[in-house]
Amino acid sequence: MHAHFLPAGLVTALEGRSCAPNIVVDNAGKTTIGIHRTRIPYDRAFDDIDSRIASLQELGITRQVLSLPGLFGIDSLPAAESVGLTRAFNDGVARVVAHHADRFVGLASLPMADQANSIREYRRARTELGLAGMILPGDAFASVASAQLMQPLFQLAQELGGLIFIHPGPLPLHQDKGNVDAQTSHRDNVVHRRATVDIQNRLTDIMITLALSDFLDDFIDVPVQIANLGGSLPFIIERMDHVYSLRHPELPLPSRSLKPVYVDSASMGPGALALAVDLYGADRVLFGTDDPVFDASRALAAVRDSGLDETDQNAILEGNANELLKRIAAT
Repeated sequence: MHAHFLPAGLVTALEGRSCAPNIVVDNAGKTTIGIHRTRIPYDRAFDDIDSRIASLQELGITRQVLSLPGLFGIDSLPAAESVGLTRAFNDGVARVVAHHADRFVGLASLPMADQANSIREYRRARTELGLAGMILPGDAFASVASAQLMQPLFQLAQELGGLIFIHPGPLPLHQDKGNVDAQTSHRDNVVHRRATVDIQNRLTDIMITLALSDFLDDFIDVPVQIANLGGSLPFIIERMDHVYSLRHPELPLPSRSLKPVYVDSASMGPGALALAVDLYGADRVLFGTDDPVFDASRALAAVRDSGLDETDQNAILEGNANELLKRIAAT
């Protein structure tokens, strides 16, 4: 339920761009993709659907939900750029789903700088292309105040159905076009700060916005999935309970007040997964790999090594997702 893809049409568009996000082949034949903070090696696993299928078959993964790589910043570009790029993604992923309906499900990407166009594009993606939902950038949910701006998209999902997948990603005004010097990055442990701690902390903020507020009360029919086990919440919930019991003893503890959102298991370790199941319940955890950014076999091993019983493992690996996708299809 957490995997990424770049259709051929979008790859071509990114290869034609002069600035990030773009795909560049240097004189040595090395391919990199520029994202909003740096350049990273570009893996053709992002766009080679045949090799993707072969890999999934080898691992025993029967279906995969494909979404735009949120951290690439494609959907957070100015509207003049993002409208065409997100439309190219949606058209491309819809073609893949049409040819491999038993293997793939697609989520729509939306041009976040233009909400009216986002609404039109989701309506097209849902009603004409048959996509199963949308991916939204996590920065939009860093607070309840910022989440209010996303209400029209939640209302549309309430009307048309579909999953809302909230993944780490920037908003248009937060775009940082600068690159990070590799040597400085290494000395200051930037890879830990940005790729792990910052992302997980932001996901924790998102969980507080959506699972510990009344924001979702008006959207009870909209399934919401939050990436990476909902950030650090399973680890810090006991501290949150203790602080809350001291300051608001008359109110229910946060651990007893969580709204029924889904989280996915793309957090790479069995210990974190066990903590998450203890907090949310196995019925709220969806299997995710973050493929091809990370190794899907590691995500599978995390479930198998989690110490969870067979019933809970099966729910995470397939049962919960099957029920959710049936619900989406029915709408």
